[in-house]
Amino acid sequence: MRSRYSAYVLQLTDYLLYSWHPKTRPLEGFDWAPRWQGLEIIQTRLGQTGDKLGYVEFVARFEQGGTDSSLRELSRFQRFEGRWVYLDGDQPSAHQATARNAPCPCGSGKKYKLCCNR
Repeated sequence: MRSRYSAYVLQLTDYLLYSWHPKTRPLEGFDWAPRWQGLEIIQTRLGQTGDKLGYVEFVARFEQGGTDSSLRELSRFQRFEGRWVYLDGDQPSAHQATARNAPCPCGSGKKYKLCCNR
């Protein structure tokens, strides 16, 4: 996650595409308008040796058009050809509507209250 954030800051298109899963990779360029100001990792789950999936929740601060803002996302990474690649991400608001005893939307197989709702 940190390397992808740095690639956005430095506008490294080739690295962003390399670190993005081919089935969800964008076909066109990136929006380089935001001026990135910082990254905070909120939590990580899985993503260790032997895991096939990993999750990173983060907040990235940026300035665009004279306005400060932030992006909060729960990103899903997958091991692909021996390396971790970005698969997709959800905004936390999607998780807030999940019932406590429902399966967690991250796909862990646990109840929401015992997983991402902590």
